[in-house]
Amino acid sequence: MTIKATVVIQKESKADPRKPPGEKDYYAALHLFSEDGKEYGVPRYLSNFEEAGNLLQREAGVSYEQLPGRKPRYDKGEAVRIALTLENEESIAKLGFGSRAA
Repeated sequence: MTIKATVVIQKESKADPRKPPGEKDYYAALHLFSEDGKEYGVPRYLSNFEEAGNLLQREAGVSYEQLPGRKPRYDKGEAVRIALTLENEESIAKLGFGSRAA
């Protein structure tokens, strides 16, 4: 049984109290949504777009060709959406999400 889902990668800022005001660090928030739009658990926070891309290539079968064209949108702060067809609920767990959509 295959599962259709959408992954959303979004650049989010985080405050670092050790840095001067105005300087921000960023991380990649990875969200996974079911076909009917319900989110699988809480988002995963990864260090950058490349780390999120590597995870998706390794565990969800996303091709390398799908990622580079989306990076400029991510860098501008836009949400990047990628449609996925996952083999089973174990594939969802390998991405680090719960197997049931909220």
